[in-house]
Amino acid sequence: MNKKNIFLIIGIFWIVIIGWFISIKEFTLRTGNEILLKTVPVDPRDLFRGDYVILKYEISTIDTNTFSTNISDYKVGESVYVSLNVDNDKIGNITQITKNTPENSIFIKGTIKNIYWNNLNIEYGIESYFVPEGKGKNIEQNRGEIYTKVAVDKFGNAIIKSLIMDGKEVNLN
Repeated sequence: MNKKNIFLIIGIFWIVIIGWFISIKEFTLRTGNEILLKTVPVDPRDLFRGDYVILKYEISTIDTNTFSTNISDYKVGESVYVSLNVDNDKIGNITQITKNTPENSIFIKGTIKNIYWNNLNIEYGIESYFVPEGKGKNIEQNRGEIYTKVAVDKFGNAIIKSLIMDGKEVNLN
C-alpha cells in the first residue's frame, strides 16, 4: 500500500469517527424529551475559551435520605440514573435515583463526582454552555429564575438546547 492510500484510509477513519459523535448528539436533540431543569449559573468567563456559563442544577446534589437510599451503596465515578417527574410546565424534578436503567420514565444519566455526608454530587455532562462573546456576564448577573432547556433521549443522555431566564428564552446568537 502506498502512502497516498494510507493517508486516505486515515482521513476516512477520522471522518467516520467525527460523524458518529455528531450523529449521537443529533439523535438526542431530535428524539429527546424536552425538559427544563432549575439552574444556578456559577462562572461566566474563561480567558482562553471566551464566554461560557458553568451551570449547576437542583438535581446535581441529591440527599439520599430523601429517597430512602443508603449512601454506602454508591461510589465516586459510578454511573447513576435519576428519574424525573416532568410537570405541566415541563420542569423536571427528581423522583428516584438508581444504579439501573429505569423503565417507563424520563431519566437522566449522570456520574457521581463527590460523596459527602448523605449527599451525592452528580454531573450529567451538561454543566457548561458556551455563549457569544459579551453575553456571559448578563447571565451571571441575572437575579431571577434560570432554567436550562435540555433534550433527554431514551438512553438518559442530555444536551442543552437553550437557557430560559425570567420565563423568556434567551437569544444567545
